[in-house]
Amino acid sequence: MPQWLTAPANQVVVSGDPLREEYEIGANATAAKMLPGRVVILDDADGTVKECGAKADGVIGFLDVAPGKLEATNYAVGEQAMVVKGRCMAKLTLLAAENVTRGDKLVTAADGKLAKQAVGAMGGQGSVVATAEQSSNVTVDAEIIVDWNPGHEPAAAS
Repeated sequence: MPQWLTAPANQVVVSGDPLREEYEIGANATAAKMLPGRVVILDDADGTVKECGAKADGVIGFLDVAPGKLEATNYAVGEQAMVVKGRCMAKLTLLAAENVTRGDKLVTAADGKLAKQAVGAMGGQGSVVATAEQSSNVTVDAEIIVDWNPGHEPAAAS
């Protein structure tokens, strides 16, 4: 029995019993980017989602693996998708060339991926959505285990 978290095959949730809700992949989503483990935000129509961009606020959750499909299978526009919304340990995609250490705070990057939170002014960094549970420093996108626990970014002073 492993003494630490082990990344599962063909699953995104590593441990925990998070809240999940079904959404539709929205008309503005890029189907090729709608993969399990990618972070999503609301699309234009009620009940629809699309991939989030860099430093996003208003994150809904991340896509789960569809029953009977592989983790590498993307969702099509208009397809039903399960979105993981609650706190859990999850295997998510870290942006290429991000140098993260266990405990680093993560925000969203382009295409629903994650990146290390940069130092910057409040209101311009995006919401912290997870904490790295594994270190990574590779030149390609990497799947790492994170503590998924989305927060809210404070507003910038005006």
